[in-house]
Amino acid sequence: MTKKTIESSVKFLSAGALATSLLCATGCQKAAATEPPDTEAASPAANLDRDIAGLRQAEQVWVKSLTTADAKLLSTLIDEPFTFIGPDAQVEKRQAYLAGYEGMTQAGIEVESIDLADLEFRVLSEVGIVTGRVTARVKMQGTPIVENVRFTRVYRRTADGWRMVTGQGTRIPEAPAPQG
Repeated sequence: MTKKTIESSVKFLSAGALATSLLCATGCQKAAATEPPDTEAASPAANLDRDIAGLRQAEQVWVKSLTTADAKLLSTLIDEPFTFIGPDAQVEKRQAYLAGYEGMTQAGIEVESIDLADLEFRVLSEVGIVTGRVTARVKMQGTPIVENVRFTRVYRRTADGWRMVTGQGTRIPEAPAPQG
């Protein structure tokens, strides 16, 4: 595994491409609530609730793919035009991003836990936006690392489910130690 691939793996971990708790059951490989809402059959609030549930399920697939280093599972979620912007402003396309997941185990990367806060879900017609904050506890070749990140992910509604088209993460600097 090349140094660039390892750096890519670390980059996606630190970019907060992570989400809700690991409640994903075996059958959650496609996100629910993907068809455009039938406004005659359901109220706007019910449609929004269904869309948010679908985005939550998509986020669960994302988390499961990260904690299990499963690039195949991740490939069911991210769209062909996917672009990721990491905390170092480096841009990765879908193929390079998936390669980072594929190389996690060989690089000695293990995701131990993912904690989320400040999650917000928005649906604007056929677009879903998820923002939040994540703390990822990771071991890199046995060395513990904690990454704190704010993230934004954008999904588009398809017949097969919510598909992620872009992600962006910003590392949250550690607070300086109190003086005195």
